Amino acid sequence: MQTLHIELDMPLPMATELGLHTSNAEQKIRRILALFLYEHGRISLGKACELSGLTQWEFAEINQTLNIPMHYTPQELQQDLARLSHV
Repeated sequence: MQTLHIELDMPLPMATELGLHTSNAEQKIRRILALFLYEHGRISLGKACELSGLTQWEFAEINQTLNIPMHYTPQELQQDLARLSHV
């Protein structure tokens, strides 16, 4: 899979205030981006989980904490049911 590499410069005081450290900055920024894109209907739940590195349960828990409604379309339900039928 091809990927897009993005670099971001952020003032250290701002990063510290946001709880970002060299050990966790990339993961936290990925989660923030995934939550934002999902909340605004730009990506699906599955893609948001993939981008954030979270399971659907973990992602749902964070959405609930932040009062972000879960978007679950009939098409996503059909896809999940199809996957379950192969288990």
